[in-house]
Amino acid sequence: MATGQIKTSVLRTQPAMRKVLLALIPCAGGSIYFFGWRSLAMIAFCCVWGFFLEWLFCRKRGEPVSEAVFVTATLFALIMPPGVGWHVLAVGMGVAIIFTKEVFGGFGRNVFNPALAGRCFVYICFPVALTGVWQEPASGPLGALGRWTTAIRSDGTAAVTSASPMAHLKAGRLVRSSDPDALDHIPFEVGDQDRLKISNAALFKAQFFGSMSGTMGATSALLILIGGVYLFWTKAASRTTILSVVITYAVLNQILFWLKVEPVPGAWPAVLGGGFLLGAFFMATDPVSSPRTEWGRIFFGVLIGAATVVIRNFSIFNGGLMFSILLGNMFAPIIDYGVKAWQDSKKNKGLAPEAAS
Repeated sequence: MATGQIKTSVLRTQPAMRKVLLALIPCAGGSIYFFGWRSLAMIAFCCVWGFFLEWLFCRKRGEPVSEAVFVTATLFALIMPPGVGWHVLAVGMGVAIIFTKEVFGGFGRNVFNPALAGRCFVYICFPVALTGVWQEPASGPLGALGRWTTAIRSDGTAAVTSASPMAHLKAGRLVRSSDPDALDHIPFEVGDQDRLKISNAALFKAQFFGSMSGTMGATSALLILIGGVYLFWTKAASRTTILSVVITYAVLNQILFWLKVEPVPGAWPAVLGGGFLLGAFFMATDPVSSPRTEWGRIFFGVLIGAATVVIRNFSIFNGGLMFSILLGNMFAPIIDYGVKAWQDSKKNKGLAPEAAS
């Protein structure tokens, strides 16, 4: 992803970051439609708070604030549950900006993706708020556009909250089935002892169009793809990284599914569910915390895809992509170093015969 920069007195204009923000509009709009106007307030809060925190440090260094802070803030908000508390957002953005970015020297020097590092911190500190309570997305022509939040029904009573459908799928409470009696919709309320059959069509529709609960920006795979394809087409994000992550993850999931390894759901449910596409298009491609070389990006993508398969399917965590990308960030400099050393050795071997002659 290119990072062209134009400095102004307060803000460093970055055309590449504006492309990412433009690509996030469908997800942000979808979060309002599915969960109400509180979603927009959460995004705005993260942007204002993040800008203020970065400005405090940039002011000391005599530098303008980078527009990348708005990308970090928007992504951080979109990977939060729609009903999460404001204090969780404040703490997470504080970690993302101060401890992940500014302590390393500011924009362009951070080792880890700031949005994911912030989410990882609050995931550990506030586990119930991040994993235990989800809201059912609204439907219909207007969705939740006339409401502040889906946590409150239109009659003023509290809405029922539930675990994520991805958690139900992993636990075997929801099972893909081609039986005629399989459900043609994804139920929001599922008991711990339930084992409900759902049709493939119902699961695909729910994941693709957004009738499954999840984080604000990961409800609809279609909306993520609209923005992701824009990034891919305009080369605003690394195509190599995107393809490496998605192909590795899909192929390994499908192989394990053919081998009947439980609870692996297969390629397309895994790719479309749980915000995987949001991470693959928008976070694995972070230009600062990912490798610079093409071969490095391939290895980086394979590492992320393979690690996500293991964590999602065989650990206690229903997601996994967050940890996988942070793991990839940690190894990115080493991957680039190894690739460059390998390329230099090949170049030196090619020059050796010429020197001998």
